Amino acid sequence: MTKQINYGLNEVIEGSHRTLSEAVCMYAIYYSDWTEALEELSQYYQTDEWTNSGYGQDLPRHRELNQRRNRALRGVQEVGRELRSIGLDVDLAEWASVDEYFEDAA
Repeated sequence: MTKQINYGLNEVIEGSHRTLSEAVCMYAIYYSDWTEALEELSQYYQTDEWTNSGYGQDLPRHRELNQRRNRALRGVQEVGRELRSIGLDVDLAEWASVDEYFEDAA
């Protein structure tokens, strides 16, 4: 099923500084960054550093990966709002939320 959007690829989205083409591209990049960070976190949880640390919430690598995840997720959500404002259904991270614990240095 296709959906017609009344925006040209190079037309700036109202209330944004991005064109439709740029927004779609940025959404894909942020989403890719977010999923890569999730994958790295998953792999990190299998390492000896994590398993032997007890409660490793504040380990530098864990903090770094979560901050990276947060940055990418904020990008996905921001661009997603812009794309939804013109009628595109982009809900790939609809239920995800930024982890506020790691926000102090993100």
